[in-house]
Amino acid sequence: MKIAVVVFPGSNCDIDLYEALHTVCGADVDYVTHKESSLAGYDAVMLPGGFSYGDYLRSGAIARFSNIMGAVKQMADDGKPVFGTCNGFQILTEAGLLPGALKKNDSQQFICKSVPLEVVNNRTVFTTQYEAHERIVLPIAHADGSYYADEETLDKLEENNQVVFRYAEENPNGSLRNIAGICNERGNVLGMMPHPERAVEAILGNTDGLRVFTSLLENGSVHAEA
Repeated sequence: MKIAVVVFPGSNCDIDLYEALHTVCGADVDYVTHKESSLAGYDAVMLPGGFSYGDYLRSGAIARFSNIMGAVKQMADDGKPVFGTCNGFQILTEAGLLPGALKKNDSQQFICKSVPLEVVNNRTVFTTQYEAHERIVLPIAHADGSYYADEETLDKLEENNQVVFRYAEENPNGSLRNIAGICNERGNVLGMMPHPERAVEAILGNTDGLRVFTSLLENGSVHAEA
């Protein structure tokens, strides 16, 4: 399985994703610049956190026009795994690959801490190694992480089991229905605000994020071989 990590101007978690997948999991991973227009040969694509260019207008609003996003959309349409964390999640919503939007935290402050989550949907390509309703802890680091959508969209997400992660015990940013991560209807596109790539080794404090990547490698390899 070959995985692309897209690098936008201002990305600062691209290395974290690369190391989680390559160094910790042993996956075949390449950095791919946002200027490229093809993802031919890749079986999955990852959009990292950080600050993509144009975030001063609205997070992800300009990055969604990057050359690479056409190829990202094609991968999503082809059923290949597409993942975005933090700013990557924002870009996925701005690009229309996931519904809703991410707005300023209710506190109007940047938040950086570890938070408890509930694994709501363990049937996506990224979550099969978790137990349904398992409680995990992952770090967050964002100022625009409050998930918003209209009531009709929220109801549809619930009905289709598209809510993948939910904040448990506390809601750090005001996300509606405590939503921390969602997927598309097919389950191959996942966007989440917490950073699983920052929780993959004991030396980092915990390993609760590791199974996002080992699930991907287990399920994605089957897809790639098929």
